[in-house]
Amino acid sequence: MIEAISIHNIALIDELELELSPGLNIFTGETGAGKSVILKSIGLVLGERTSADIVREGTSSAAVEVSVVPSSALPTDTESGDTLVLARQISANGRSRCRINGELANLKQLEELGTLLVDIHGQHEHQSLFRTEMHLELLDDFGETDTERQKVSEKYHHLLNLQREMDSLIHTLRTSEREKELLEFEVQELAAANLQESEEEELTSEMQVLNNAEELYESANLVYEQLDGQAQTEFGGTSSGSSVSVLQNLRDSAKTFAKLSEMDTSLSELSERIDSSLYELEDIASQIRQYADTVEFNPARLSEVTDRLELISKFKRRYGNTISEMLDYQVEAERKLEDLELGSEKIDSLKEQIRKMKLEAQELCIALSEKRKKVAQTLSALVQKELQELGMEKAEFRTLVEPVEDDNGLLMVDGKRYAFREHGMDKVEFLIAPNVGSELRPLARIASGGEISRVMLALKTVLVQVDNIPTVLFDEIDSGIGGKIADVVGMKLKELSQSAQVICITHLPQIARFADRHFLVEKEVVNERTLITAKPLTEAERVTEIARMHGGKETEVGLAHARELLSG
Repeated sequence: MIEAISIHNIALIDELELELSPGLNIFTGETGAGKSVILKSIGLVLGERTSADIVREGTSSAAVEVSVVPSSALPTDTESGDTLVLARQISANGRSRCRINGELANLKQLEELGTLLVDIHGQHEHQSLFRTEMHLELLDDFGETDTERQKVSEKYHHLLNLQREMDSLIHTLRTSEREKELLEFEVQELAAANLQESEEEELTSEMQVLNNAEELYESANLVYEQLDGQAQTEFGGTSSGSSVSVLQNLRDSAKTFAKLSEMDTSLSELSERIDSSLYELEDIASQIRQYADTVEFNPARLSEVTDRLELISKFKRRYGNTISEMLDYQVEAERKLEDLELGSEKIDSLKEQIRKMKLEAQELCIALSEKRKKVAQTLSALVQKELQELGMEKAEFRTLVEPVEDDNGLLMVDGKRYAFREHGMDKVEFLIAPNVGSELRPLARIASGGEISRVMLALKTVLVQVDNIPTVLFDEIDSGIGGKIADVVGMKLKELSQSAQVICITHLPQIARFADRHFLVEKEVVNERTLITAKPLTEAERVTEIARMHGGKETEVGLAHARELLSG
């Protein structure tokens, strides 16, 4: 609720500080005293448009500041218990500066916050019930359609996700035909190559042997000849060396030492060691001979190995730096290809899921729409009853609920396409015909300020439990009414003030008598300047003001009648 208002240099207001009641705040005063200027000032700090003309003549700027006690209507990041201060300064050149809790803000931010805090009804733009997007929310809150609406919302988001998935898949398939051809080629090429994890190292080693086969054979044969006196040459021939081989010399030495050890046993150990060396060299010579026999000069195999290594080198430029990376690439390419090949099947599956979900969504939307229509009838009847009590006996009020046709809509009902949104397929709008024979029109097209205020009062009275805006301002609510209807309006304002803070300008004592805090607005001449002033009235002062409003004179009869009104 609005806790306090501070106004400086607005129109004929010099400085004005007012503290408001959380209940019913009434502003009264003579016609032209400046009551609407105070409401206009509140509107300014809630983001309403204005011009430099609002700045009091002879001053450089005007300012309005409103202190608000937080409620559930405020954003969640407002700390509970902290006062919210909205301020706006308007310079004589028309520039405007806004602040929220001392921090600079733009007019749009001020307006967005203002829509959560205050409804102004009268000749003002700041009226939430004129915004048709609010009508559906209010109807659903009034009708307690939370369960049905939640189901529709869940279905909407689920269907939206499926539709996006299918659209993405279709786009992928359309743009990936070339990719599919490439993947097919790569998978076939890698599969045909049949790469093995360690084959590159093995082939490299084999090629080195094949490239050096002749030298390896000749060298092994030479070593064998040197060890054992006879070797193969020219890949199969034999030759006898002119010199005695190492093994032959060692055998001779072994025989000699064997004889010597018989004569001198101290040489036995040396004889055994010579024998051991002889056996070791004979084994080495045998293995060299066997190795030489395995060395093969094979140009055909060398060509195969060379071609294979060249293929691996070529694949490295395409698929990875190692065979392991190439095999990983092959697996991933096969997976992508499988996804693309399965894409058409998946699209068909998604289409079927979407088809079934549209039918389910359609049933939910129709059920929600039917419930809304029933709730709308109840709401319309209640508001119409309130309007009759408020003196608009001939007025017709209707809550229009109808699906929104859309040529591209997802829902098909009775051969027509309708939009499917998070809250269903309906649009909701409050319509009114103020007089017999008048056409039902949107609330925003009501011309009379008094009619606007009474319609809003009727709606607020019915919707008080679901409309979360904590402060309501009424201007001209008593236009064209009096007598018994004025009493009804006053009582309804009082009733509304039990659930929301109400600020009201009135000329009728029947309404003013219900005030929790009563302010008198007057024009005074101070130092040859006309100024607008306002002050809260004491109980005694209220009696005088009610008497003035009733008859214009402070007679004993008038004062007695005023006391009677206030005590009633």
